[in-house]
Amino acid sequence: MLLRKHNVFALGTALVLGTVWSGCEATKQTEYVAGVSTQVQVPRDLKTIRVDVSVGGVGKFCRAYRVYDGRVQLPRSLGSFPTTDNNLGEPITVTVVGFTDDVGDPARSAEYDCFKAINVGDNARILRRSRQPYVKDEILFLPMALKYSCFDKDCETSGQDRTCKAGRCVDAATDQTKLPKFSEDLVDGTGGACFHASDCFASAVPAVVVDSNDCTYALPNTPSSPPQVEGAPPNPITTVGDGVNVEVTYDGGYTREILDKDEAEGFIIPDGTKPQRFRLAAGLCDMVKGIDPDGNPTKHRITAVRATGLCQAKSQLQPLCAADQLAAMGADGNGVSSNPDAPSACNPVELKPPKAVLMVLADDTHNSDLFYTQAGQATVGLSLSDPAFSKTEIGLELFPGNGLSGGACGPAGSFSPAVTPRIASQAKADVQAAFEQRDPTKAGNEGALKPLDTPVLLDGALGDAYTLLGSPQYADYFRRAVLVLGNRGFDSNTCAGNKTPADRAAAAHAASKIDTYVLMLARDNQLPVDTFLPGVNELAVAGGTDFAYDARSAKSNAQDAFQRIVNDLATCVYDVASAAERPAAGQSLSYSDPVAGSTVVLPFNASCNSQTANVSGWGVDPTNDKRVYICGDSCSGYRSVVRTASLYAAQNFQPALAVPVFAHKQGCAPVASGTQPSGGSNGNDAGTNTDASVSSDSGADAGDGG
Repeated sequence: MLLRKHNVFALGTALVLGTVWSGCEATKQTEYVAGVSTQVQVPRDLKTIRVDVSVGGVGKFCRAYRVYDGRVQLPRSLGSFPTTDNNLGEPITVTVVGFTDDVGDPARSAEYDCFKAINVGDNARILRRSRQPYVKDEILFLPMALKYSCFDKDCETSGQDRTCKAGRCVDAATDQTKLPKFSEDLVDGTGGACFHASDCFASAVPAVVVDSNDCTYALPNTPSSPPQVEGAPPNPITTVGDGVNVEVTYDGGYTREILDKDEAEGFIIPDGTKPQRFRLAAGLCDMVKGIDPDGNPTKHRITAVRATGLCQAKSQLQPLCAADQLAAMGADGNGVSSNPDAPSACNPVELKPPKAVLMVLADDTHNSDLFYTQAGQATVGLSLSDPAFSKTEIGLELFPGNGLSGGACGPAGSFSPAVTPRIASQAKADVQAAFEQRDPTKAGNEGALKPLDTPVLLDGALGDAYTLLGSPQYADYFRRAVLVLGNRGFDSNTCAGNKTPADRAAAAHAASKIDTYVLMLARDNQLPVDTFLPGVNELAVAGGTDFAYDARSAKSNAQDAFQRIVNDLATCVYDVASAAERPAAGQSLSYSDPVAGSTVVLPFNASCNSQTANVSGWGVDPTNDKRVYICGDSCSGYRSVVRTASLYAAQNFQPALAVPVFAHKQGCAPVASGTQPSGGSNGNDAGTNTDASVSSDSGADAGDGG
């Protein structure tokens, strides 16, 4: 074996694997040059890599390398492995494993043993494998990218001929006919064809969602972007240039990655007539949604998708330019890391909201004709798709529904739910189907809605809803709430007991802490008088939500009502699975603002110990060892970002953009960047009890395009 030293310390470096032989003609070479690259932070996320090479299943080379030694270091070029014509057609398999502990750590030495089976998780964080035959007389470049989408994804359990791409386990075979001949500039980023990331992303903007189901996006205000909802103000965000490149942010700003135009691991242009519309790889789309094809949570989340039109799409074989390579790894121009002392196993943990339940009560008489048309249903449908509702169960009850019996209320339980409460993503289709079956503009729906003069029986419907939510099955839910959609009967006491809706709401709020929200709907196309209906505000106040929302003349108020419910039921309070998993004092929380493109970091504050604590930062509940709070201005700032993300997506009739929150070990948190909402951190990861807030508009102007 020959050793050819290659004095390149940057992101891309080459491992040369090949054959040399001679015949009647001049000596020719047959080899692969494996270029190892990454955009994760070094050494925070990567301290050691191990390279294994086998030919025909027989191990030929194995070695572990330190990735950081005062500056970024990756393997030098190694060459050549002689072979014979007999095994020239056998496959050569290259495996690169990334570790978060140093190669010199004696406690981990066994994991760096040559050809030892790898179990991804803990120290071994990523495995990349490629299998292909030699191509006679050719020296080809084999890109081996260590992408964050594959961190912590174990594909070894499904066979050692597998690898990870975009968070999914796939066959490790590579089509050697698509590999280019090797040249040094494919590795080191010094050639003229390298990708100038800092220049190309100077005017990056939040991508517009075209289809949330398959993660199709577009650059805003281009011929490729989708039409806006009728009546929505113009999107003020403009696109510069006619190209397309995409950057994704992972885990609340923990790391960012510029994607290649590549169907397996990056993005494609699905329609050539719309060149600035793109679709993420299927595995990346899983991470946008947070769920894999088997229904399991993904190992990591994509929390922002930004795009730029300044440059033509980056290809898989186009390296970042040298300075951009180092910047992507968190290093300066000399390769020195900005966080050289990061602890091992910096693995962000997504926080989930606690369990909540919401029962929607809707008037199913012709008084609600406008609501049951497609436009009226839209707000509810989009709201039920809000990612914040991941732990919220939704049910539907219609009034008077089946509670009417000879003009009077039926017995208790007459208002059985049209949709039994279950997780919003599961209940959404049934709720929308129930609404569509009552759309008076659709053929076949004649008679679905009851006559205008049908007694409303709201008091009876509320009584049954409160009884359901007050039952033992919901006793441990953090929040329980009812939403009333209607335009009459808010002061009725038609049913037994002589109790108005407000009386029943007050009793439920006092006894079971059940909140009641009220949304007034228009009865017809004529603008209503500028007065509230009798009993409507009394119902909301008695139910603990202060006031009723009036959507009779301003449909935006309906969006505001649902945003309030999202905020109350699913933001700023989180539960972990066990006390051991709860973040500790000194750690930080973070989230991505998907519209402004910023990373917000929240410091620990011991005084943030309840929902009502008027301090900034995050803290824990002293009476519940699984609960985490975001308090004061930090909560208000977060909710502002959630609202803006919802409006930005709604302008194109798409569900809200997810804004999940992540916890980070001390020394592991990302650096705060960009526009910070009130209560965000200045980037200090010391975990002090001070209010490190920076006030700004949080990119709300962009969201007003919704």
